[in-house]
Order: sequence, then C-alpha cells, then structure tokens
Amino acid sequence: MASIRNIGFLVFPRLTLLDFVGPYDCLRRVRTLDIDAGLQWQVIATHPAVVDDSGLAVGFDVVRPPLDDFDLLVVPGGYGIDTLRHDADVMAYLQTWGARRPIASVCSGSLLLGDCGWLRSLPATTHHQRLLQLEPLCGTVVTSQRVVDAGRVVTAGGVCCGIDLGLHLVEKYWSAEARTRIAAQMAVAGG
Repeated sequence: MASIRNIGFLVFPRLTLLDFVGPYDCLRRVRTLDIDAGLQWQVIATHPAVVDDSGLAVGFDVVRPPLDDFDLLVVPGGYGIDTLRHDADVMAYLQTWGARRPIASVCSGSLLLGDCGWLRSLPATTHHQRLLQLEPLCGTVVTSQRVVDAGRVVTAGGVCCGIDLGLHLVEKYWSAEARTRIAAQMAVAGG
C-alpha cells in the first residue's frame, strides 16, 4: 500500500465539475475528520483560466507545478478532455507523472491516462459514451463496475461515480473504517 501524503487534483477548461468535486470531497475529509491530519492536497490547473463545461469559473492553487511532490493524482473528465488529448504541452506535463505513483480518473479522464500509456494491458472504465474510445487504450473495457482498481491505476465510470472513486481511494489508502466513517458523515447510502 502506497503512503499518500500529498494529493494533486487536476482541473482544466471545460471539465465536468462533479468529476472533480466527488473525489475531492471524500478525500479532503480524511484530514478534516482527523483520519490523517497530515494529508495535504493542491488543485492543479492545466491553464491559467479554468471554466467548467457550464461556464462556472473554477478556483485552483497553481498552474502546472512540478508533479514530483505528489503521491496521488486525480484526473476528472469533461468535454475539455478532447482538447487536452491534442495539447502536446499538457500531455508532456502529464507524462512527468511517470509509471510508478498511483493515479485515478473519473469519467473521460481515463482517456488521458490511456493516451499516456498507463492503461496498457489493464482493465479500465469510463463514461458509457466513451467506451469505444477507451477500448484501444486499455487491456479490457469494464462496463459492469463503477470503479475499476487495476493496482496503481484506478478508473471510475460516469459523472456520479466520482464519490464512489473517492470512497474507494479512502479505503485503499487509509482503511475500510475510514471509508465507513466518511460515507456516514456524507450520508452516502451503502458507503
């Protein structure tokens, strides 16, 4: 089990805000509920201005910092994924994450992970309308699970799967008890 001390949450123009907020809200509670008081995170922007897919401006801490200090990177999805996939600077930036540290995605964010080569020979999932795009990028497309844990890489399905991903990561890196506690505090059915 990897030790997670610092999480990076990626944001970008035309992201789906719930893809970011779902896992963020679960994971921030690891610290706010004193499960791990030392946990830190930053919201990392790919561009100096981030507006979600409905026109809402999104706050962030920093634009493209070195990724060396982060232990986990969480990548949301959204319509902006299609632009990022063709942005050589952003793709080169993401490649600096490397192939050893844990990374997770929600919805179409898995396409970025696939483009970086991190899903090769692995099971993965994404939004149901993007499954055909994911297929050539991974080992097996999984449609029967909301969260697919392939070890270092964890992917989640459509938009509302972000909370599922967040709770899964809490259990994976902290404990089942931490997951239960956070799910109860969030009033998530079946936590």
